[in-house]
Amino acid sequence: MAKDTKSAGDAWPFEVHKALSRARARLASPRRDMPARRKLRVYAQDPSLGSEDGAIYTVSIPYEKLAPGPVGAVLVVDDIDEGTVGQDGEEHHDGVDLERPGLLMEDGLAPSSTNRAFLQQMVYAVGMETYERFVRALGRDPGFGPLGGAARADGRLRVRPAAFRDANAYYDRERGALLFGYATAAKFAKGQSQPGALVYTALSREIVAHEMSHALLDGLRPNFMRPTHPDVSALHEGFSDLVAVFMRFSQRDMVERAIERSQGGLDDSLLINIGTEFGFTQVDGHNPLRTAITTPPPGSDIEKHHMYGHYDEEHDLGAVLVSAVFSAFCDIFERRTRDLKRALASYQGRLSHETIRWLAQQASGLARKFLNILIRAIDYCPPFHCSFGEFLRAAITADYDLVGEDGASYREIIVAAFRRYGVTVPDVPTLSVESLLWKPPGTGPIVIPQLRFRNLGLTFEDGYCDWPQDDDGDSAERAAKALGRMICTPAHARDFGLVAPGGAFQRPRLLSLRTLRRVSLRGDVAFDLVAEVVQKVRVREGWFLGGSTIVVSSEGEVRYAIAKHADSRTRLAAQRRWLRTQPKDIQDAAWHEHSVMSARLQRAIHRRT
Repeated sequence: MAKDTKSAGDAWPFEVHKALSRARARLASPRRDMPARRKLRVYAQDPSLGSEDGAIYTVSIPYEKLAPGPVGAVLVVDDIDEGTVGQDGEEHHDGVDLERPGLLMEDGLAPSSTNRAFLQQMVYAVGMETYERFVRALGRDPGFGPLGGAARADGRLRVRPAAFRDANAYYDRERGALLFGYATAAKFAKGQSQPGALVYTALSREIVAHEMSHALLDGLRPNFMRPTHPDVSALHEGFSDLVAVFMRFSQRDMVERAIERSQGGLDDSLLINIGTEFGFTQVDGHNPLRTAITTPPPGSDIEKHHMYGHYDEEHDLGAVLVSAVFSAFCDIFERRTRDLKRALASYQGRLSHETIRWLAQQASGLARKFLNILIRAIDYCPPFHCSFGEFLRAAITADYDLVGEDGASYREIIVAAFRRYGVTVPDVPTLSVESLLWKPPGTGPIVIPQLRFRNLGLTFEDGYCDWPQDDDGDSAERAAKALGRMICTPAHARDFGLVAPGGAFQRPRLLSLRTLRRVSLRGDVAFDLVAEVVQKVRVREGWFLGGSTIVVSSEGEVRYAIAKHADSRTRLAAQRRWLRTQPKDIQDAAWHEHSVMSARLQRAIHRRT
């Protein structure tokens, strides 16, 4: 049961969620006699890539002691095939033992499209690679959503690398698992997968990273599973694609090959195609599943069918977000390298090897920066009903907090890219960076002394900030109650989207309270607290939400209150209008009491690719 907090002074009653989110390191520091990193070979994209283009990539991830599976502190690879009937109705496969000395010395198993053990290694390696990217960007364990199944007991995500026979893959919160399918290559199949061969979605690095990003995003914003707006599910899909695309730039030799083929650009198929083997074997034999960019040359108009507002299907609308972000990335790269590319081009008009290597280094560094911006933006998003415009505001504000005016030029490019694709931003007068920044509470400064970091007993180690490990969450709960008492008052509630409980309005609930670490380009470290408060409102269709994301400084001052008002008739009417046009399963998920999207619906969304 959630813990009720009765009125204190003039504060309304509110609740603190029993599973209050806290930064909690899952991976213990390695012992002195053990390596700090583990290296494992994976397919750089999928088995369709040739060796000349960098088919194999060696992932470096934090070392942890693994049981066969692999089974670690974050992921449990559980290789059960539901599509093949065994004695107990499912076929169980033994897990690979990556602690074997031979595999430790040889960077794991050699990539293979037919070796079941390599499937297990692939999903573990790419899953942990993605997890570490989130940890580095946020400065804490991102955690997972409210997982069901066996994951409910230990909080570890289950991964099934070949779970069912279908050309699909999806995140299933109810089972606490990532499920990857496999299918037979069609007659038009090209590349290494000849017709009739089995094609495994788990052998695609971007598909694994995409599904892992769904799980991590669900941990950061569980109510993004509530499809109350066309952008919400599309944001899940577009964000997950962007993580997969920008992670690709970590493989320097493949980036060099792409830049060489395009002679200085980033629009080569090696960098922009998503799900190449899947498209070549399951879709049409000619095209990848998706592409990261649809931008025509500068000065040309975006075709109407690529614009925001044209789509309502999740992946197609998500592709608009991907294209806007990736086009901004390409524009910034071109502006930063244009003059030097011209100066270093040889008299034959071809770039030298040294120039290509330098350009690849610049592209990889910029990709890491973009990936950090995107992941950090989630902490600045509203807790539900997030539009593309609000995600843009979150990204701009998060980056401004980190680098200040030093990032003014590239933030303007990002804003311009969103505008070019027709993305609108509610509640701002202009699309200037200054207008897009989230603002402090409108009623004036709000300081909560109990939330000053020096009063919280937080621990600091290796640049990370964490709640004390030995108080069973008491520190986080005390901090949440102090925050609740402040925001649930008539003087401040409006700033946080809240309404006095009673009638249709339920008690506000503190869903999460997390630490946020930011490291500037100069190496300065700043810490904040980030909280989600949600208030449910009973309406005729089910439940409508109000509340906010709250960012609190290390001195206990509320910096931002990113609110969605519980009594907003305009938003309720807009939600109703859109949902009337949607299938019943979407309507049910949107009005449900809990942030739930069924596995059936999630699987159907990923089948409509």
